[in-house]
Amino acid sequence: MSHVCGPLCPTAVAQARAEVDELLVADGTENVRALQRAIRNTMTEHAGVVRDEAGLSAGLAELDDIEKRMENVGVHPDIAGFQDLAHAFDLKSSSLAARATLEAALERRETRGCHNRSEYPAMDPALQVNLVWSPKTGITHESIAPIPDEISALMQEVSTEGKLVE
Repeated sequence: MSHVCGPLCPTAVAQARAEVDELLVADGTENVRALQRAIRNTMTEHAGVVRDEAGLSAGLAELDDIEKRMENVGVHPDIAGFQDLAHAFDLKSSSLAARATLEAALERRETRGCHNRSEYPAMDPALQVNLVWSPKTGITHESIAPIPDEISALMQEVSTEGKLVE
């Protein structure tokens, strides 16, 4: 039987404390801010507006390397405060967000909205789904509920004539 906790679940609190304690003793040679910059550079280079399989795969390979380097991070709180600790948590969340973005972009083999896959210029009706990413299960496809009639009655096509469309 699984246990459901509220906002102050003792298990969640213990896990959070352990994560903070682990980072506070992290004394590796890798600089947190340099790794943050590396993730930003990887995402700028490989997950921009126009994407392709080769670039997304290269971005994932770079992210793999960055995540290996994260295992040897150094966190050094000082008299000025715990900024290094805050940056270390930001680094962890940035890594998760980058992986989710790259893996989902690789999975979505079509162009839809602002996701532009150069080798798949058209929309694929089979991919009119939400892609849900989890670090444990990867990507799952969740169907989208149909638009209610009262909303679709209000929808109309917008002309792009005379407008810059990207």
